[in-house]
Amino acid sequence: MIFEAPSERGLGKVGAAFALACLALALIVIVFARPLRRYVREALMQRVTSAHYQILCPPGALSQEAMTQFATQREMLFAPVDRKLNDSASNSEIRVIFDPEFKAATASTGVAQTYDVTGTTVRTGLSGRVPQLDPAADAEALLHVAWGEPGSAVIAHWTALWLVGRWQGRELGMAAAELEQRVGHKQVASLLGRLSDAGISPQDRALLGAAWVNAMAGLGGAAEVRKLYSAKVTNLDVAEVTKALGTTSMELERKWQMWMYAYVAGMPPAGHSMAMPMAK
Repeated sequence: MIFEAPSERGLGKVGAAFALACLALALIVIVFARPLRRYVREALMQRVTSAHYQILCPPGALSQEAMTQFATQREMLFAPVDRKLNDSASNSEIRVIFDPEFKAATASTGVAQTYDVTGTTVRTGLSGRVPQLDPAADAEALLHVAWGEPGSAVIAHWTALWLVGRWQGRELGMAAAELEQRVGHKQVASLLGRLSDAGISPQDRALLGAAWVNAMAGLGGAAEVRKLYSAKVTNLDVAEVTKALGTTSMELERKWQMWMYAYVAGMPPAGHSMAMPMAK
């Protein structure tokens, strides 16, 4: 029997196949290594549960008492937010993960984001022995349950702030009216356009944006807000929003000015004129 040596062409094919297999394996490691590492890390975390929350953190990072107290405080936030959503998320559980290694992606809202929301899971950083989390994170998670994925991250953030109803310890509408007194009236077109066009800081834009959503809820009900939240807008501007809401830019601005004027009218006089020309 005569054996033939493998041809160079055959060896070349085997080598190419081996190289492709190695490349595919390397890509899999690159793509899945971080999620797998995070999954294992979170699976080993200590946890505390309450009626609507599951709180997780690395072993020893927080005391059980601190985690339990945090969960109890969040339950008091959950109820009023869920009521605004007609109790449509009452059976939900929000999973809050405190991770010292957490790094949030750059937020499209322009505001420094200290958390990340995926469905009903909230991930945030941890510094010190007292857990802290923006209440808007809980609201965003409940919005995912009640209304699904938002059409715009900016609108989703404003809607979450509206659900919370507070801004740095003050009622949302009054906080926005105080800002209006300081910086003057900002039209809806300015809030919806590029941040640089608004002439205000990212934080002030978020406050006024949330107040505008509040105005929509007050004048058109939660159904109007939901319509805006769910609208798949390509570019966040007046044209897209009026199309989604079935209204006109003049009517959009008129309602915003009317609502804001009602708040400003009850505020102490500012150091400058608060005259707000109505849309023409």
